[in-house]
Amino acid sequence: MKKFLRCTIILLAAVLLIVGALVLLDVFVVRGMFQKNYQASIVDKLERLKSIDEPKIILVGHSNVAFGFDSKRLEDEMGMPVVNLGLHGSLGNTFHEDLAKQNIGEGDIVVVCHTTFADDGKIGDYALAWITVDNNNEIAGLIRSEDWFGMLAAYPDYLCNSLFSWITGRGNRDSGSCYSRTAFNEYGDIVRRPEELKVSDDFFKDAVIEIPKISKDCIKRFNEFCDYVKKKGATVVIAGYPIAYGEYSKFTAADFESFEASLKASVNCDVISHYSDYFFPYSYFYDTVLHLTEEGAAARTDRLINDLKTWQTANAN
Repeated sequence: MKKFLRCTIILLAAVLLIVGALVLLDVFVVRGMFQKNYQASIVDKLERLKSIDEPKIILVGHSNVAFGFDSKRLEDEMGMPVVNLGLHGSLGNTFHEDLAKQNIGEGDIVVVCHTTFADDGKIGDYALAWITVDNNNEIAGLIRSEDWFGMLAAYPDYLCNSLFSWITGRGNRDSGSCYSRTAFNEYGDIVRRPEELKVSDDFFKDAVIEIPKISKDCIKRFNEFCDYVKKKGATVVIAGYPIAYGEYSKFTAADFESFEASLKASVNCDVISHYSDYFFPYSYFYDTVLHLTEEGAAARTDRLINDLKTWQTANAN
């Protein structure tokens, strides 16, 4: 029995030693293999956000925001600098809101374009979150205590990916696709969209497009975010997101009108869009049901400009 325990302890010690060595290798040598990845654009987005101290428009949401706007046109029309913080839905609503909190100032307009108001507030894909953090310590500070266990559980996956990229020399390669850091412009908009990823109408035969849900817990968290922004002297508004509407649609404008009414009655901010105004034809979509082509992004930008100007007029004193 003593011999068995001794062997077990030696084995565990050896495993811990190996794991510790790999972690140290990752921290001091390997880490930073994803600095040309799509997720690494968060560094540039945050840098732009922190560089603008005058009143600005901050676009908050998932990849529908990244692929969904012409920020220069929005900036020119509204007369305010624009920062597009859109990144990835699997990071969750709260992560994107916390990203915006890094520099919210007097007179800012925070435009939120969430596709759901029923999330649990946590990160949905911790392996993706590790790639997003990579060796960027500033981004690591955005991980909340609620997500620490999930991050710890996903670390081996990230470690293996990092080591494989380092050993094979595949780390920090620009894929040349829309899913790379260089696909973004200085505002944080996706501007590179290879033609091969443009979808056809047939793509929407089996596409799942749901009416957004609302939960009390999510609304509570979101209203706390609205209160935080208000204390900073800024304003939160909710705007529409792109909704593919055509011959295969299983919903109507009335479905989104019902959601819109419920949302307006729940949140501590203005909902400035009619969601049915953001119904777009299939030809405006790119790669997924929430990403837009350049033409689609231009059309959506025009709608947001109209919504913002209408809202400003209604609230002018």
